[in-house]
Amino acid sequence: MNDFPTKMFRFLSTILLVITIFSEVTRATKCVSFNNINLKTKTRYGEEVNITSFSGILERKSFGNLTLAEVYVRQQDVQDIGAECVRHMVRLKTLVFWGCPIKKISPGAFRNMPTIWNLQISYGNLTNIPAGVFDAIPTVRMLRLHDNEIHSIEEGAFTNLPDLKRLFMANNKIKVWENSWFFNTTNIEIMDFQGNQIEIIPSKALFGMSNLKQVFFDYNEIRTIESGSFLSIHNLEYLGLRYNRLKELNEDVFPNKLSVRSLLIDANYLNYLSNEVLKKLSVKDLTLDGNPWKCPCLDRIHYWIYTNNVTLRSSSYCSDPNIPLCFFPNSYSTTCLENHDDEMTTLYIKTLKKKKIKVNRLCARLD
Repeated sequence: MNDFPTKMFRFLSTILLVITIFSEVTRATKCVSFNNINLKTKTRYGEEVNITSFSGILERKSFGNLTLAEVYVRQQDVQDIGAECVRHMVRLKTLVFWGCPIKKISPGAFRNMPTIWNLQISYGNLTNIPAGVFDAIPTVRMLRLHDNEIHSIEEGAFTNLPDLKRLFMANNKIKVWENSWFFNTTNIEIMDFQGNQIEIIPSKALFGMSNLKQVFFDYNEIRTIESGSFLSIHNLEYLGLRYNRLKELNEDVFPNKLSVRSLLIDANYLNYLSNEVLKKLSVKDLTLDGNPWKCPCLDRIHYWIYTNNVTLRSSSYCSDPNIPLCFFPNSYSTTCLENHDDEMTTLYIKTLKKKKIKVNRLCARLD
């Protein structure tokens, strides 16, 4: 009996099954499109156009004869941005997802967008930034991913973005900082990671980023800044380290003669700044409040402030004149002993907690 028809049927069935599976896998990785969302847009000529109940992929042909330069998706039910969800928008400069419950961005989400410079995905539910997710938009100059739930950033997440100038990652749940996020991305000027849970600034954390002007590490859990963390940086307009858990700032953290216009180190657990640190730093404005300073060490800092024409600024959170500025350690000394005194720090915290007038929680770390 000739079984050729049976074999051919099985062969064709297998081919059909493979094609079906491939189609399903492809569909799972491609954009499932946006469904019934409202958009605010601007054309390349500045005309504002509101688009209601949009469904489909954000691409040039979806908008007829409109050539869009700006697209705003605000408080819409967008859960994910899958592969090729935004593509062939060759005149698009600004794309904003604000207040959308976005949990995931897939690699390849953005394709053929040669003029994009401003991308924002904020006030959402993002938890992870995958490697290479922005590879297809090397022209981006400003990335705003603040106010999400981001706790994981993969190696190479911000790689090959030579035009990136401003990166805003504030108010997420990032605990670990890695320089490997930024391979071949060296022109950043403003970096904002305040309001996270970062514990350590590792050695060479900002290596190669000589254009940095403003660095925001305020309101984290930083206990340690490792040797050479600020290597290759020479001039900063702002270095924010306020409200962390720093007990010491070692001299090998900073390069020689680092110039900082505004340095904020208030609300830490600092008892002293070493002579070597004071010699290395050139500072214009300084905040010190809310630290358990040893009085002789604070006197030395004040002398350095006076002789170097530094402006000492008061924290608005420590306006109560009865908040102690410093303490004398139990081993009384009129000279600054350059060692951390846990006992004195504990006394400082207890003193603030016992005050009749409640101290602003941002004046000092009381936990």
